[in-house]
This record gives sequence, C-alpha cells and structure tokens, in this order.
Amino acid sequence: MVCLVNDGAMPQHLRIFVALLLFTASVVRAAAFTVTDDSNTQVAFDAPPQHIISLAPNLTELAYAAGLGSRMVAVTAYSDYPAAAKQLPQVGDAFRLDWERIVAFKPDLILAWKSGLSARDRAAFDKLKLKLLVLEPRRLDDIPRTLRLLGRVAGTQAASESAARAFEQQRETLRQQYAAHPTVRAYFQIADEPLLTVNGEHIISDVLRLCGAENVFATAPLLTPAISDEAVLKEQPQILFGIADTPEQQERMRAQWRKLPLRAVKQGHMVFVPFDLISRSSPRILQGAEQVCKQVDAVRH
Repeated sequence: MVCLVNDGAMPQHLRIFVALLLFTASVVRAAAFTVTDDSNTQVAFDAPPQHIISLAPNLTELAYAAGLGSRMVAVTAYSDYPAAAKQLPQVGDAFRLDWERIVAFKPDLILAWKSGLSARDRAAFDKLKLKLLVLEPRRLDDIPRTLRLLGRVAGTQAASESAARAFEQQRETLRQQYAAHPTVRAYFQIADEPLLTVNGEHIISDVLRLCGAENVFATAPLLTPAISDEAVLKEQPQILFGIADTPEQQERMRAQWRKLPLRAVKQGHMVFVPFDLISRSSPRILQGAEQVCKQVDAVRH
C-alpha cells in the first residue's frame, strides 16, 4: 500500500528527517561503483575495501604505493617491500595458498596476479564469495594505470595519483636522457639452468627500450624462452645482463659467459641487476631501469 503525504501538512521535524534519509540514500548509492580489472572482469564495490590481501609481492608494493598500506591484512611469501609488508601475516606463496588463513582474515578484497592465478583457485575464490581484483601490469605504462585503479578502488586517489605522476616523471626523465641515443643490442638472462631470457612482450624489454637498447631475443615466441649458448653467439649482443642477488650467483653466470667468444665478454660488458628491481612490475622497477640505462650508455661510449 502506498501512502501519499501532503508535504505542506508534514511537521517540520519530520520533513527534516525525511530529507536526511533521502540524502543518506543518495550518498550510499553514489558510493557504489564498478571497475574492470586486467582479466576483463567487472568488479563491483559498495564502498572502499578495508581488509585487503595481496597474493603477489609486486601487487603488495603497488598497494602500498597507492596508499592502501593501512588496510593490508595479509600477503604471500616474498612480499618484503616496503618494510611494513614484512610484518604482515603470510597466506601462502605462488604455488599454494592457505585457504583457512585467507578466510579467517575476512578480507573484503583479494589482489591477485593474473599469471599466477589458476582456474582452480579462481573457482575457489568464487565459491567462498571472496572478491577478487585481478591485476597484471605487463608494460611500464601499466604501472601508473594500476596505481590509479587501486586508488579509485580504495578511495585513496590523492596518494595514488601522486605515486603515478612521480613514476611517469621519472620514466620520462630516463627516456629523454637515454632513448634517443644509438641503439645497443642487449641480451638479458633471467636464469642459467635452464638458460632463460625474455622476449619483446616482457616488461624487461620495455626497460631496455626505455634505455635505447634492443632485446636480441625480442621476436622469440614465448615470454620467457629457453635458449642455447649457440643462439646467444648468433645474436652477438653488445652487452649481457643477468639477474643476480648474490656474489655467488654473479660469479656463476659470469663464468658461464666467459666461455662465449663474444666481444662484449672480452670488453667486460657483463652487468647484474637485483631480481626485485627488474622483475617486479612495481614503481621500484625504475631503480633497476636507471642501472640498466647507465650500463647501456657506457657501451655507447
């Protein structure tokens, strides 16, 4: 049954009460929003999430950079930056998730890495009615885009916009300083057993392009192809890069390269970059990029 009320006959205090109800309802409606994640899925929010779990170290870094740090309740293994992330409980790693712990934290948002999210795990999240935001920044351009998306989701646009602009400005500084110079042919090794490199679609190749370098295996069909010493010799790179975090890793890779009759090896153009600064799609990748650019420029001179 619908009751029609004469507005003029309504007492003033009742009119104020009704107006407040209508205003509150409009604010609630305005707070609801939908975003499209990197799996092309629309994710609806009634309000900014307050209890967030990250399932990848780079997503943890992105979340903190976008101003979500105070809302992070758990992470996965190797989420070691920033320092605050190391203090959070862990709910598994890239190979296995601790579902009981995840559910116990009662998250209202899970940040998932697209490449590391199996169909089985996605189905499990759906069954548990846990909200997923799937992200996969694959290019340098994707990093500020992802920061802004996270800021939109969490209502931290001021922090996320500041981080996104800082990234874009630093990237542009590197581009202006290095990209227009003569191209240097570069080989980037990410593992030695088996021998693995990256193709042109990998974000590491984006870093090389930023520095004015060309990935000699850019046209390989796989993102991280296995190659041979003979393939490296054929391409004759002018500089060799490797991912290594310890002196032992560096020396093992250096010994491997010394067996190759390459001019770059004879000239000592063998460079090592820390894993986290070149493999994680997060704002810190520009620290790795700065190291790469300086070494590429040294070859030019």
